[in-house]
This record gives sequence, structure tokens and C-alpha cells, in this order.
Amino acid sequence: MKEIRIGTRTSNLAIYQAKRVSNALKKAGFQTQIVEISSDGDFSLGGNLSDNLGQFVTTVDNGLISGLIDISVHSSKDVPVDYARSFACLAYLQRGPTSDIILFRKPEGVKALYQVLKEKSSSSFQEVLSVIPAGGKFGSSSVRRQSFFLANREDVLPLAMRGNVESRIQKLIEGKLDATILAEAGLSRLSEMETLSENILELGAHRIPSKHWPAAPGQGAICIHCLSSRTEEFSTIREILNHKQTEIDVTIEKEMLRSLGGGCQYPVGIESNRGDIQGLIAPENWREIHSTGSTFSLKEIHGKDVDGIKFDAPDDSTEGTNSESKIVSTLNSDRLKKSLLKIGIPTINIPVIELDLTPESWPELTFNQSSPKSNWPILILTSPFSARAASLMTSEIPNLQRIMWLAIGEGTARACFRLGYPASICADSRNQAELHEYIVKNIRPEVPLFIPRSSSSSGELEELLAIEGYEVCSWIAYTNSPKKINDASINDGDVLLLSSPSSAKSWVENNLPIPDSVLCMGDSTKTSVELLDGFRDKRIKVLKGPTLQGISDWWNEKERQ
Repeated sequence: MKEIRIGTRTSNLAIYQAKRVSNALKKAGFQTQIVEISSDGDFSLGGNLSDNLGQFVTTVDNGLISGLIDISVHSSKDVPVDYARSFACLAYLQRGPTSDIILFRKPEGVKALYQVLKEKSSSSFQEVLSVIPAGGKFGSSSVRRQSFFLANREDVLPLAMRGNVESRIQKLIEGKLDATILAEAGLSRLSEMETLSENILELGAHRIPSKHWPAAPGQGAICIHCLSSRTEEFSTIREILNHKQTEIDVTIEKEMLRSLGGGCQYPVGIESNRGDIQGLIAPENWREIHSTGSTFSLKEIHGKDVDGIKFDAPDDSTEGTNSESKIVSTLNSDRLKKSLLKIGIPTINIPVIELDLTPESWPELTFNQSSPKSNWPILILTSPFSARAASLMTSEIPNLQRIMWLAIGEGTARACFRLGYPASICADSRNQAELHEYIVKNIRPEVPLFIPRSSSSSGELEELLAIEGYEVCSWIAYTNSPKKINDASINDGDVLLLSSPSSAKSWVENNLPIPDSVLCMGDSTKTSVELLDGFRDKRIKVLKGPTLQGISDWWNEKERQ
């Protein structure tokens, strides 16, 4: 009997799934060979999974066309609904668990992952939501998981998380995240393989109830592909491998996903259990709604009819205030403005700086993609402007989307998220001195650092990192140009929030009124402000802590006085 060559990705989980297929075929008398193939998705550590649907599948399936393999094995949820017609889904193995599990560092009294995997019950949804502290970090590159969590906890900060399951969980163990969410099926299979370390198995865990958190279409199912022209040739293999009910349920889920735009338009979770369908869907513009400080709701899906789904208008309600003063912010952040309004702090935005991209100065940013991913470069972003500049260059420099982005603080990380390129790391640094300290403490000198900077940057960060032994590639990525402002309604009792030295300089150049109280984001801004005419008789303070909390604490203290 001819040997069947089985194509698979190279991760532990993918090889486990291929071995499941191989063992079933061997039991039926076939000879098999497993052929490991690196997919495009394996050569990326950044961005959202939805940006390149099929990236974990296409490269492996190209081996079917070249004749390298006869069949391929995939996680069904990774296969796009409108996949190339030259490939056919030959069979589905019996489906595993469909739930998601949230992992976190374990406090007393909470079940560990190894315990949850042995049981069938789900935790309450409130327990799941309370795992992440206020303003905490949530790691996932799945837009379904991002949108579902943000619909219930708008305060959390989503970070991108790519790589194999084990390396993703390691970020949690290292404290770079407060929680992450992964498919139970993958965790269960890796546990069965005994590839999960004791540190991973001892993490806190909750199985998320499917009523509040339906899985991705096809989640938990393993599918087998072949060339469409060979389905009849492999009919015996289909008879051996295919689980009919799994095929029926996954087909229903995928057809519904297709009717909703294939997963590109709406983040959606759909589960069919013997034809009993339940699902949740987020609005198409969920990211924009969240990033501007509004809230959005998920809509339930019952049955196959999805044509009548309509979303409520975003909730922009704010608290009333008796204050006669307001925050005047040079940050162009609708989210910060609305978040402050929601807690009763009047705020207006008057941005005074414009970004001028300098694409001709950007290097190619090449690196050895066959090297260990732990040695891949990291893009260091020191401001929301640098995040915007990087996002504008992703089409010109594809490697920008392959590497991890590190944001100096929450504001820059949220800017990355709004632009559709979530940062992988948030350093929680208030200034470049703290960022330098974070990098030295958390990133090995063997990791190259790419640092796009503004024309007004001193370059001190790059010099300090080079002294520490880092390989630094830095360039003028954009210029900060003063924005012409003709008028601004500002009272003496207002508070001016300055985001940078450039903003302070532009404020003076525009001859705008300066209130008595000035808040600066960072010591360097304060130092620059104190040297400018017009600020010398003002009360100048440096903002402490994360932006929203720091402003809130300062404002409440001011009001008490």
C-alpha cells in the first residue's frame, strides 16, 4: 500500500494533531510519513490574526500542489471560509472541547489549569472578568477574544500575543501580561502530550462559559485537506477518519461565518451542538468605538438567520460636574477625553502638533527570519506619533508586521491598538529613563532594537542602550510640525496638559493663553516648559502614574483643596 505523506506545521500542537491522523491510518493498515512545514504564520510575532486569514494553512497546503505531501492536517478554526477551491476538506476528526480557558497567575483558593482540564464545569462569567485587575493587560491576537473581553471590561489593555502556545504562556509567567485566553482543545492536547511545564499547569485557570463566550467557528476540530482533484482517490481515508456529526456542526458554523463576511467584517463566535446554534457578534467598528472611549455591546445569535442583527448606538453617557474649570489636553486622544468626562472631569482636546512622515529615511529593517524568534528584533515606540508613523509604513516594510512592537506606556499601546497593530509589550514607563531601565531589565542585549524617532528627539536613549551593548538601529522616522491654532477658549482656572516639549513650544508659538496650572507628561517636558517664556510664573507639575489614573488623582486632590 502506498505511503501517505501527511503535511503539518512544526509546533508541538500541530505535530500532535498530525500524529492523531497518522495513528488512525496506521491502525487501518496504511503506511504514513509526517512532513513538517513552516507556515507563514510561524514567521510572525506581531499584529492581529485576522489581518492574514489562512496564514497558518496556505503554506502547508501548497505542499499538496507541489506533490510534497498527500494530505494536510489543520486546526479547523484556522481555515478561511472562502478557501482556495483547489483544496478540499477530506475529513474531520471527532471534535474536542470547544471552550476557551483564561489563564492567570494563581492566587490562593483558585483552581489550577491541571485541575480545570480534569473537570467539565465552567466558572461564572463574573469570575472570568474579575481575573484582570483594573487597567490590566490582556494578551491575545484574536479579534474575537479582544472584542468580547473589551465589551465587558473596557478598562483592560489588549496586547498582541503570537507564537506557539508554550511561548505565549511564558509571557504570562514572566509578568508581561495579567491574563491570556487560549483554546481548551489545544491546552488539553498539549497536556496529554506532557509538553506543558509544571509552571504552566500550576497557573490559575477558568473555563469560560460558552453562553457568554461562544468559540470561533470550527474550534476544537481537526480537519484533513487534500487536493480537490484527489477526493475520490482518498475516499477510503475519509471513511476511516471522518466524524459525521463534527462535519455537520463545523459546516453549519462556517456557513454562518461566511454569511457574516468570513470573519473579516465582524468578530464572531458561533457554536453548533447537533444543530443547536448559539453565538455572539461584535459590531464592525468595535475597535474604533472602544478606542474613542465609548462602549459597545455584543449581539446574540440564535439559529441560522443573521440578516436582522442590528447594533445599538455607542454609549457616550458622562457624569455631571459642578466644576468651573477643565482639562485642556494637547494629546489628540478621544479615549482619554471621554474617559475623563465619564468620571466627571471636564476635558477638551487642543492638539498643537502634526506628524509629517519621512518615508525616505526608513531603513529596510531586514533580519534573519530563520534565527530563533527569541532573537528577533523588537520595534521600540516612544510615543503615539511613533506608533502612527510605524503603522503608516507597514505596507512599505512588511517586516514591521512580523516583529513585536514595544510601547513605552499605556497611551502609546492604546494608539497601536486603535491603528490595528496592537503592541506586544507595554513597558509602563513614564519617560525614556524608565524605558531604558525596562529594556535593560527585560530584553537581552542579543535582541536588536529598531527605534523610529522624531526630528526633535535627542537620541539619548539610543546612545545609552548602545553603551549597554545593544545593537540599535535608529532613524528620523517623522517630524513634529507646529499646528496653527487661531483661537482657544481657556480660563484661568483651567489646567493645561502638555504631552511633550514640542507641544509646549508650539503652544507658545501660537500665542495661546496659559492657565495657572500646568500638568506635564514626563520630566523632560517639565524641564523644557520651565525654560519657555510664559510658563515661569505657573504651577508646573509632572503627571504621576498611568495617564487616566494620574490625572484623576491630581484633579481630585485639586478639587479637595
